[in-house]
Parts: sequence; structure tokens; C-alpha cells
Amino acid sequence: MFWLMLIAALIALALGGLALVLALPWFSRKMIENLLTRPMSDTLAELYVSMRSTPPIDFIYSSLRSNSGDVVIRPMGSARPVHGFDDLALVPAQLARKPALATEPVDLSVTLGKKCHKPVRCSMPLYISGMAYGLALTKEARLAMAQASGRSQIPINSGQGPFLDQERQLASHYVLQFGRWSWNRDPDILRQADMIEVQVGQGAQPGSAVIATPEGVGPEIKQLMHLAPDQAPIIHADLYLHDPKEPSTLAEVVEYLRSVVPGIPIAIKMGAGDDLEGDIDVALDAKVDVIVIDGTEGATGNAPITLSDHFGITSLMALSRALKHLHTTHTRDDVDLLISGGFREPGDFLKAYAMGADAVGLGTIAMFALAHYQITQSVPFYPPTDLVFYRSNPRIPLHVDKAALGLYHFLESCRKEMAIAIRTMGHTSVHDLSMSDLSALDPEIARITGCHYAGTPRDAKTHQPERG
Repeated sequence: MFWLMLIAALIALALGGLALVLALPWFSRKMIENLLTRPMSDTLAELYVSMRSTPPIDFIYSSLRSNSGDVVIRPMGSARPVHGFDDLALVPAQLARKPALATEPVDLSVTLGKKCHKPVRCSMPLYISGMAYGLALTKEARLAMAQASGRSQIPINSGQGPFLDQERQLASHYVLQFGRWSWNRDPDILRQADMIEVQVGQGAQPGSAVIATPEGVGPEIKQLMHLAPDQAPIIHADLYLHDPKEPSTLAEVVEYLRSVVPGIPIAIKMGAGDDLEGDIDVALDAKVDVIVIDGTEGATGNAPITLSDHFGITSLMALSRALKHLHTTHTRDDVDLLISGGFREPGDFLKAYAMGADAVGLGTIAMFALAHYQITQSVPFYPPTDLVFYRSNPRIPLHVDKAALGLYHFLESCRKEMAIAIRTMGHTSVHDLSMSDLSALDPEIARITGCHYAGTPRDAKTHQPERG
């Protein structure tokens, strides 16, 4: 009986295949005829044209808006095409200049807040950007990040979330965000920071208020924020010291913080906008020690799409403009300059440093590194970020030690590649990098940044601008 059924099935498959082969030419001719003779609105050609004029991602956004009538939140940064660090190239040393030997050690260490009594000394010019516990990431993700950054001896930023004592113990360099919210204001918490970053905006969400839904934040987080069970965490639009209805100036906030935590660097974090120079002037007048600029590529877990996609300027343009303004106003030596937003590759870290940045912030790429060892537990049914994004009812718990190891390996790989690249440029220290180590692949980028345009010969006798 079994063999009869098997033979019958094979015969049926063979006949079906034969019918398909015979019908395929007719079907193809009929489909092409319909496409070329019937109105476009009656054929699949309309779908093709619609997808050309309305990309799939915009169709998804439209559907989400139509379904709920609410603001669409995207947990990543803007993917719109921008001028970025891919438009720059590093310059190798070969004959005209000699590369450094592979055996020569390379110094990657940097110091932030150099003029402060207690500066932050890092093993390389990288730091983990602010990604808040509870408002963006899980507790496990934050602890894994702290563990990896502590092992690699680079700073980790608390983000807008509540202070975690375990995180502080794991981190070697801890940057605490202070700003437009009511939590993390206890002087005992402030005194545990190696640097305090006053946050007025970020790349994907510059200067706007954020109100989380009470049910979207768990009881443990509300307890750390000193909020009632039915109270929503609010990040206000403006800085304040005592009452959110009575905004404070940046200078007042900086003066207060210096009185509580004397000697450590005070930073200002802002999204990059076209009023950049004016924003920098306010920061300089307030006498901050560090300016942190987040380009429009920067991501967050809470940004409405319009803020992420249609506000701000790119990290490359922001860095170039900030450096020019600091030099023009003769204030470059007064502050350290950090840049974040869209950085994922060691080559781009070095390009930013050669332009003049003192350190580069890592955000999205650090989350993917955390998820590496458990990624198969999420895909294909859930995105890798499901492992790290906070939800009151998490679907996939993150293993802290495995996540920390993935991020640590990523950071150490970047350390090794940066050392190789620096030797390839003929140097043995990251501090030797300058604008002469860069070339622009586009004449407009050359004009914006001041880098030499690679489409014309480089005159060895022409003085190239030094590092910013």
C-alpha cells in the first residue's frame, strides 16, 4: 500500500510539474501583455511604481499612524542619506612618508576635562553614549555595558535613566547625566560621578520634552526615580534646578554642580543644529569643561520620527563647524570636544579624532555587540534589539556576562584596528593625528571640512592644517 501511495504521489508531482512547464510560457506572455496594454492601475505595475515613490518603510510608518492616531516612535536613528565620514579617507604612509613598524607600541590614551583637578583618563578615544535604564535599555544591558567599559577602561554614560549602584561599581569611568528630570539629583548620587553631563538634547531628539506612559515603566524603575505608581516619568523641555516651571540657565546649573562636585569635569550634551555656534557660545559662557555634540545620525529609544529624520545636521558637519568656531573664537584650548551619532567603524573614529574631536561616542553599535552571543535566540522572529530594549515584560532575558564579553571583544577589536591604522599613517600615538592624515573624496566635503581634495595632487610643501 505504501509503495502504491508513493508511486501515485510521484506521478502526481510529475504531472503537476509538466503542466506548470507547459503553462508557464502562456502565463508569461499573458502577464507581459497585461502589463503593456492594460491601465497601470489594473496591474501589478502600480505596486512597483508605488514602491518607487513610497518606500516600504514610509508605508509602514503610514500604516502605524493610520492604525493608532498616535505619534510613531522609532527606537533607532535616522537612516536618511547624509554626508558622513565615508566621504573622507585616511592617508597611508608608504614612500614619501614611512609607516611605523608593526612592533612599535601605539598610545591610544586620551584625557577628558584636562584642566580639571580630577580629569577622566581613558585607554582610548571612545566612550559609551547615554542609553537610559528603563527608558531605553534593560538593567541587564546596562550592567553588561558597564562591565565591558570598565574592563576596557573607557567611560560609560548613564543616560537619562535612574542611577544604578551596581552599574557604578562595574564602571571604571562613570558619566552621570543631569538635566531636565527630577531623578538623580541627590548630592550623594552626583558625587559618585567621574564627570557630569548636563543634557539639553541629542541627535534624534533635540531639546524636546518626553513623557513616558506610567504603565510602560516598571515599579523598580519608578522607585529609583522616586515616582508614584501612577506617575509618568517626565523629561522637561528646559533645564531647571528646583521647579520645572522655573527654568534655569546653563550657567546656573554648572555653578550649582561645581559646588556639589568640585574638581570633576562638567560637560554639556546637545543635539547638532544649525544654531550650533550660538549653542556653543552659551556653553562657553557657562564655562563647561567638555562639549558633547550628537549628530542627527544619533539614535534614541523615544524619538518621534519627525524629530529624528527632519531636524539637525550630520556629525561630520557639526564637528567641522564646531572646531572652526572654537578656533575662530580662540577657545579651543578651553574645552574638550566630543562627537557622537552614527559611529560604528574604527576608521571613522580615527577620522573624527584627526579632524579634532577628543573622543567619539558609541551607541547603536554597542547594543548590537551586546546581543552578539544571544542573537540566535531572537532572530528571525524578533529583532536583535529585543535582547537589550527595556519592556515591562521582557520576552528574551539577556545574559549579562555573555553580553559584556561581546561588547568587550568589539572594543578590543577596535583598539587593535586603530593601532594598526595609526602605524599605517606613520604614527605611534593617536595624538599625532591631524588634518594632514585625511583626504576628502568629494570637493564639497573638502570645502566643508578643510581637508585636501583627493581629486587633485597633494603638494608636499603646502602646509596642511594641524589637528583641531
